Amino acid sequence: MTRKSLIAAVLLCLVLLQLNGCSPLGADSGPGSKANEAAAVNPAKDWKKAANAQIERLRKRNAEILVVGLNGKPLPGATVRAVQRTHQFGFGTAINRTALTDPVYADFVKHHFEWVTFENESKWLWNESSPGNVSYREADQLLEFAAQNGLKVRGHNLFWEAEQFQPQWVKSLTGPELKAAVDNRLNSAVPHFKGKFVHWDVNNEMFHGSFFKDRLGESIWSYMYSRTRELDPDAKLFINDYNLIEYPPERDYNKEIQAWIDQGVPIDGIGAQGHFNGTVNPVFVKGRLDKLAELKRPIWITEFDSVNANENVRADNLEAMYRVAFAHPAVEGIVMWGFWAGSQWKGAAASIVNEDWTLNAAGRRYLQLMDEWTTNVQGTTGKDGKFKFRGFQGTYDIIVDYPDAAAVKQTLTLTPGSTVMRLKIPFDVHNKSVPEQPAELSAVAADSRVILSWDEAEGATG
Repeated sequence: MTRKSLIAAVLLCLVLLQLNGCSPLGADSGPGSKANEAAAVNPAKDWKKAANAQIERLRKRNAEILVVGLNGKPLPGATVRAVQRTHQFGFGTAINRTALTDPVYADFVKHHFEWVTFENESKWLWNESSPGNVSYREADQLLEFAAQNGLKVRGHNLFWEAEQFQPQWVKSLTGPELKAAVDNRLNSAVPHFKGKFVHWDVNNEMFHGSFFKDRLGESIWSYMYSRTRELDPDAKLFINDYNLIEYPPERDYNKEIQAWIDQGVPIDGIGAQGHFNGTVNPVFVKGRLDKLAELKRPIWITEFDSVNANENVRADNLEAMYRVAFAHPAVEGIVMWGFWAGSQWKGAAASIVNEDWTLNAAGRRYLQLMDEWTTNVQGTTGKDGKFKFRGFQGTYDIIVDYPDAAAVKQTLTLTPGSTVMRLKIPFDVHNKSVPEQPAELSAVAADSRVILSWDEAEGATG
C-alpha cells in the first residue's frame, strides 16, 4: 500500500466512524442524540474499577481513636462506634416551595441530601415582579428550612443571560436604565443573602445567552462578578452553564473562561449543569471534567438529571455520573435538579422517586451509592487503647461504650489528607448517668418504611 492510499484509508475510516456516531470520545452529538450509547466501547468494569480506586484514594482517610481512663492510661476492651453524619463532598438537590407544604418531601430532603439549591425562589424573575416590588419571602422560608436541617445552600441565580428569563419589566430596558436595574438587583439580593448562600451562580448561562452583554457590553459580566465579590467577599462565585460535560462543546469554553480569569474576573468555581438525554457515557464525561480541571478551579455538577423512560437506564446513568464525579479530584459536589416525580421540571422520566413516594430504580441506586460512600464501623480497643478505621471524609460521631458505664460521644472530622487523623477520648469508667427521655417523637411513612425523628436528649448518644 502506498503512502497516499494509506492516508486515504485512514481518512475513510474516520469518516465512517463519524457517520456511524462512533466518536473516539463516545459522546452525544447533541441533546437527545444516541451517539453516546453507540460509543461506549469500554467495558463498564474498566471505568468503574479506575473510578473506585480513585475514590478510595481521594475520598477516604485513616483515623485512630485512642481511649484512655481518667488516669491517662490506655483503656482496652472499650467498644467504639464511628457513625458518619456528613460528607466532605457535596451531595445535594434542587428544592422548591414544596418543601414548605409537604412533610414527606421535606423529610426526604433532610434525610438524603446535605446541600440544596432553590429551583426558582432566589431568581430575579421570582423576586421582583415590578420595579422596586422586591420580595424574598419564599426564599427566606426555604433558608429557614435549610438552617433547621443543617443544609448548605447554593445561590441560584443573581442574573440569567437568556432573554426569556428576565423579569418582564426588565426586557424593555436599555442603557442607563438597565444598568441601574442591574445595580439595584445587586445591592438588594447580595446583601440579603450574605452569609446564607455558600455559592452564587452570578450570571447563569453566559455561553448560551447575551441579554445583558448585547445591551450593556461584555464588560457588564466582569462588573457583575466584581460587584458581587465586593458585596459578599465570602461567597464562592461560579460560572454555571450547560453542555460543559454532556456533549461535545460548540466552542472552546476553557479558552473563554481563562480569558475572564486573566482579566481579573473573580471566578471561584465552574458549575457544569449536567442535563443528559439518552445514555451517560462515563468515559466521555471524565474527559470533559479533565479538560475543565485545567482551569484549576473547583468543579461542581450543579444541575444533574437524566431523562429516560426506562428507570433502569436512568439508574445506570445516575451511577455513571455520580461515580465519575466522586472519583474526580477537581469535583467537589453534585446537585441533582429535582428528585420527586410530582415536582420534577422534566417529569417522571427524570425522577428518582415516583409520585406515590416509592423509590424507582434510580432512587434505589442513589441510596445504594450513599450507603457505599458512608462509613459506619464498630470495634473494640486493643491493649494500647486504640481503635483504627479508614472512612470517607466528613464528620463523625465517635461513641465509646464500656461495661456498666455511661457512653461518651465526641465529634471527629475527617478532612482530605494522607496522614492519620487521631482523636484522644478520656473515659470515666465510673460514670453511670442515664440519658433523658426523648421528646417530640414523630413518624412519617415513606417508601415502605417509617422515618422517626425526635428532639435531642441530654446524655443520649444516638
